[in-house]
Amino acid sequence: MKFTVEHTYDHPVGEVFEVLTDFEAVKAKYEAIGQRDIELVRRDAGEDGSLTLVTRRVVPLDVPGFAKKVLSPSQTVVQTDTWGAPDASGARAGTFTAESKGTPVRVSGALRLSPDGDEACRNVSEIEIDAKVPLVGGRIADFVSKDARKAIDHEQTWTRQRLAEG
Repeated sequence: MKFTVEHTYDHPVGEVFEVLTDFEAVKAKYEAIGQRDIELVRRDAGEDGSLTLVTRRVVPLDVPGFAKKVLSPSQTVVQTDTWGAPDASGARAGTFTAESKGTPVRVSGALRLSPDGDEACRNVSEIEIDAKVPLVGGRIADFVSKDARKAIDHEQTWTRQRLAEG
């Protein structure tokens, strides 16, 4: 299952990128949406401005009956966000993966953060959910998709508030 989510911010790319990749900000964002035990696994910044951020966290899920044999109500997720160096306009492209050990579900996708005028930017995430489960894989992917969309909307709202605070 694939879908695209787009959000705009009334802040330049550099400010938004800082909030998206600063571990303390990322940790606060995840805590605000009810996730816990958030750890920084690795944050590697390249000389060219590229960056890789790897986090681990526990994500609560309200698992429907059909998925209880495959998903638990508490998933430990390792997420890797990899951002390339900014281009001449300041735009950045990247990828992400979010995997939960012991489950057949993988969430991954492409990221794009680009200027929208001088003082604004667009954040586009192309997301793919793969659930390798016979018979119910499509239903599980649909469930994870709905949960991911809700979490992304909460994350974007939090990011806007954080940016507004300065």
